Amino acid sequence: MAAKKTVAIIASTEQKTSAVVDKLSGERYRLLLLEKEPGQFSQLSAEIRLQHPTLEFEVVNCLRDGCWEADVIILDVSCGEQKEVAELIKEVATQKPVVNFSDHENIELENLMEYSKVITLINTRESLESSVCSKDAGALMEVSEILDHLKQSKT
Repeated sequence: MAAKKTVAIIASTEQKTSAVVDKLSGERYRLLLLEKEPGQFSQLSAEIRLQHPTLEFEVVNCLRDGCWEADVIILDVSCGEQKEVAELIKEVATQKPVVNFSDHENIELENLMEYSKVITLINTRESLESSVCSKDAGALMEVSEILDHLKQSKT
């Protein structure tokens, strides 16, 4: 049996974090919910334990430490937060897939995290379909199962 992938989730709101957790709540992943402020996810953590009692997850109050531990990083933050988050994690995200939710291809994030495998999951308001773009085809294959779960519906 293959080891579970550890997936770090950095989201700007509890609702976005919860939506990603719901999509990845199967037994295949160990989830790290990364808080920007201590205690940010205390209520959400209790709700997740009730809704998904067998889910292996942990709340980590340091973005850098959580991303260092992760195999895959999921970003669902506003454009205004991306630069700050990228600066905090880019050193420990080297050669790791970073799945970014966006309304468009994000060249700026790719430049900020030039040594990471940035994959952008594009959700357009006009379409129910999501599209994926990345310069690294290997990264797409590496996280294809995760992308399939995330594309099931928009966050």
